[in-house]
Amino acid sequence: MKVYNKTLGFLVGAVLLINAAQVSAEPFSPQHEQVKKRFQSSEEKTAKDAIWTQRDIFKVGVINDGTPRDGYADYVCQVLYEYGFKGDKVWVQVIDIVKLTRNGDWIKLGESHCQ
Repeated sequence: MKVYNKTLGFLVGAVLLINAAQVSAEPFSPQHEQVKKRFQSSEEKTAKDAIWTQRDIFKVGVINDGTPRDGYADYVCQVLYEYGFKGDKVWVQVIDIVKLTRNGDWIKLGESHCQ
């Protein structure tokens, strides 16, 4: 299982990096990088990977277990506020990481518009 998780993590990271490079070439702040690293770490159990596609769009990849993910997106907003994003109107999208890695499809499972 660990080999699968490491392989999946590598593939997910590669796909997200390639897609992010295609989506946006703008630089991100240290706070953007810090919050991304948090959602890429083992500290966040639900998240499998994360990426900023624009300065105000944050995508978090999760395994689709069939449950609505708007509540999880609200939680991501709370974490963003801890990193200084309150008032920045960040759009959080929770995406199906398996669909992204298999097909390159950005399937949204939930979302929240952080205030």
